[in-house]
Amino acid sequence: MNRNLMQLVVLDYLELPDTDWQRLHELVDIVSYGRTPQSEAEILTRLEGFEGVLITTATALSTEVISQLPQLRCILVPGVGTDHIAVKAAQAQGIEVLNCPTYSANAVAEFTLGLMFAIARRLVFAHHTVQTGQWDPQNLPGTELSGQHLVVIGAGTIGQTVAQKAVALGMRVSTATSHTAPGELDGLIAAADFLSLHVPLTSATYHLIDARRLALMKPTAYLINTARGGVVDNTALLAALQGKHIAGAALDVLENEPTTGQPNDTILALTQQKNAIVTPHMAYNTDTAIRRLGQELIENLEKWLRQCSK
Repeated sequence: MNRNLMQLVVLDYLELPDTDWQRLHELVDIVSYGRTPQSEAEILTRLEGFEGVLITTATALSTEVISQLPQLRCILVPGVGTDHIAVKAAQAQGIEVLNCPTYSANAVAEFTLGLMFAIARRLVFAHHTVQTGQWDPQNLPGTELSGQHLVVIGAGTIGQTVAQKAVALGMRVSTATSHTAPGELDGLIAAADFLSLHVPLTSATYHLIDARRLALMKPTAYLINTARGGVVDNTALLAALQGKHIAGAALDVLENEPTTGQPNDTILALTQQKNAIVTPHMAYNTDTAIRRLGQELIENLEKWLRQCSK
């Protein structure tokens, strides 16, 4: 170890270009683990004595764990969301939490629009019909995006990028946030032809779209979620899809996503609906975004280290 550099643990597997790993090794002294820790005790063992940690969404840092790490000074998050970290507890302890809020904005925005096209034109279901030997285009009517009313909930970088691209397609766009007055938000949800979610998962946004708000939506409306799974009540959504209370849903994120193994029964049930598309939390994953991730991660770390040296 180089005691002149900050000691940092890469707590679970992370894929970055070799040049980015090289630059990180120049900035900090790194110990890497290729396997996700299986318990809080294992997390504490790995982090004992270290000043920094790089942690993906595969592992959670709870208030209890953070309280037992008095030497920890910095948490690096190679991604946008920080809902797997007790951020307030970290900040109260003087620990800096550095995420990468912009690296995947374009990738997720493009993917969001791709889901809108796919669900509105029934592309996945149409592919399945051909795959099973059918050829029946007359029974696969679709909806054009141009002229439709898109409601974007979430005014961060990703939500704004989605809105800009949707306007270019000729959609009418309204935006809201989790802080929009409940009555106003209900009105926008009821007016939406497409409802796209781009808010972080917090106590305020957990099940923001629940059975009551799903019932407000038009029967011709589509729900798109590329934010966090817990923003939508999946059980209520499944009932809405089965009852055809909404036209469809396209989901890249779900509650209780599996890190390995088979998805749970609710996720599997959603995949079996003809009016649903489910993808495995992949909206961020493009070659360009991964390159940006390494660059943003390094820039954040360099800036923080400079501040610490003053």
